Amino acid sequence: MPLTGWGSSLGLSTDGLLSDLTEGVSIVSIDEATIGDDGGVLITATGFFPSWLVWTFSIKDTASGLDEVCYSGVVGNGSGSVSEDSTTIQFAVPPLPIGGPYDVYVEDADGVLSDTLEDALTVIHRSFTTNLYSLRSAWPPPRDVGPYDLAGED
Repeated sequence: MPLTGWGSSLGLSTDGLLSDLTEGVSIVSIDEATIGDDGGVLITATGFFPSWLVWTFSIKDTASGLDEVCYSGVVGNGSGSVSEDSTTIQFAVPPLPIGGPYDVYVEDADGVLSDTLEDALTVIHRSFTTNLYSLRSAWPPPRDVGPYDLAGED
């Protein structure tokens, strides 16, 4: 039996306690706006994620048709993430195509509650090897070029 006059609809749970039935989900921000295309980055989302539900995050782009499901970042949990404090939650991004900005989409395991943080994530190319070799080329060679004899091998 719903109770009215309390500012929201309230209901009685089976154990006799009052519970708020109007809670949903909201994603307000993420801590990493730019990531590399190789994936594996653990992102922390801030918003409202009830801790008693399992959440799935996706990276979406309607223009290109991109729809990539993220991982939980916890071994054995697959794509299902759980919030410990109902305000922050973590997920790991899979390898993505360079581009963006992409939308970050979250929904519960039943597909009833969902929210989207639009234009939140940009993917760039990481070039670790290019930077490494360009740095090495700036150093002088360890010895002069030319033939050596064994006497110089101290």
